[in-house]
Parts: sequence; C-alpha cells; structure tokens
Amino acid sequence: MPPAGDDLEGKVVFITGAARGLGAEIARQAHRRGAHVALVGRRLGPLRELADELGSKAAAFEADVTDLGALRRAADDAVAHFGGIDVTVANAGIAPPSETIATIDPEDFERTVDVDLLGQWRTVRATLPALIERRGHVMLVGSVYAFFNGVLAAPYAVSKAGVEQLSRTLRVELADHGVTVGLAYLGFIDTDLAAEVFADDHASAIRRAIPGFITRPMTVERAAADVLEGIVDRSGRVSAPGWVEPLLAARSITTAVMDVVLMHNRSVRDAIRAAEAGTRHRSSPSA
Repeated sequence: MPPAGDDLEGKVVFITGAARGLGAEIARQAHRRGAHVALVGRRLGPLRELADELGSKAAAFEADVTDLGALRRAADDAVAHFGGIDVTVANAGIAPPSETIATIDPEDFERTVDVDLLGQWRTVRATLPALIERRGHVMLVGSVYAFFNGVLAAPYAVSKAGVEQLSRTLRVELADHGVTVGLAYLGFIDTDLAAEVFADDHASAIRRAIPGFITRPMTVERAAADVLEGIVDRSGRVSAPGWVEPLLAARSITTAVMDVVLMHNRSVRDAIRAAEAGTRHRSSPSA
C-alpha cells in the first residue's frame, strides 16, 4: 500500500462537479497545493472559466456523470493531458425536491439516485485503470445522510447510504492494487445548492426539528480543506464538521433516537402532510 502523508504537489486530481460549490473549492485548494486539476462537469463554459482562473495546471473536461462513455473519454483525455490520474474525487451530485416517497415524481427519485449514487460508481469505474496504474486514491463525497433519516429526502439518503457501501467494497477490492479509498461524511455546507434546498418550506420544517448545531452550515472552504487532508493522508474516513464523528461512532443509537424524534415531531408530521397534500412552495431566500 502506498505510504500515507504524500502531499499533493505534482499529483493529478480528477474532480467531478467541479464547476461550482464544493468541487470548485476542492480544485482551488488542490491547485494552490501544487496539484494538477482535471475539472469535470456537464457544462464546459464554467469549467473553462475556472481553468482559466487557476492557470496552466488546470484543464476542463465535459462529462455528465450519468454517461459512462463521456466519463471514460474525460478520464482518457485527462490522462493524455496530464500523464495520469492520482486522485479521483467523485463529488457531482444533485438534491431532490422535498417530497415523500408517495408523492415524489418517480423520474425525480430515479434521477437523484442515478446522479448521486450511480454517478459516483461511474466516475470510479471510468478512472480506475489510471488509478491502478499510479496506485492512487479515491475520495467519494458522501454525507451524514448515509446514516441520518431521509424523511422528505429519500432518494438523496438512499444514494448516500449506497455510496457508503460502495466505498467499503472498493476499499477491500482495490487493496491488492495499492489503491486506497476514502469516504467523506459531510454535514451541511454553505453552498448555493444547500440554500436552494432549505428555501423549501418542507425542508425548513425538517431543519427546525433537528438541533441547530447539526443544521448550522460549515463553510465550503472548511469542507474542502478537510476533504483534501483526507486525500493527503489516504484516510478511509473523513468527517466534518466536528459533531459528525461522535454521531457516526454511536450511529446505532443515533439513528434509533433520530427516527423516534422525527416520527413524533409535530412540525415534521405537518411537513409530511403538506407534501402529501401537494402544497409545496418556495420560501423567500431570507426565510
């Protein structure tokens, strides 16, 4: 197994969902630490803008994570451009509408799973030959929803729980190849995606039912820095912010208590009834 503690200087980091939010910040920080960054996403324009901002050690590659062929082409192009891939960061994801399993549009449910779970699998599969060649590292961007109750966010929670299992399987299967695998259990991050989710009345109701320290978002800079430290150390698990690790360690108790609390919380029950009644609407951004 490759030694822990390697820095990012000269390493090639392949990042999906790199146009904005966490992916873009990971790219910026990795670049500052001397890495070459392959910026991957659905729209080439914003990726090229970020590549221009970063300079010669950055390049943009267009690929939708729902398209394995496009991801393979992006991986091949990144290898041709940079000479290889040392780290894959499977970051691309979307958030579903705040609906119950009974009311969500089946296409919305399945698209969320397609992007947030299968997209991570496709990203790994596409970059795996290059990673094996360099005995590299995979970082899957997960969430506390891997073990949190997914009320009104079922496809997202299902996806993140699946990503957790994907990371565990990969960690064992790739060990003989010298490829290490990490999973980032991240709490709420202050990004435009999170702001959009919590602008929904139903999601806001769930947020109010949970202790404030859990839903208080961390900065995207902090989240990216913690992910990168996990990459440098080849950690199997990254958790951020600080409250995640103790809840994760006691997850058998955490999940049981959470289910009971949410089941009996009046605002959560009202939000579920509202979703079932089809009264979902957007709140103002300042709400």
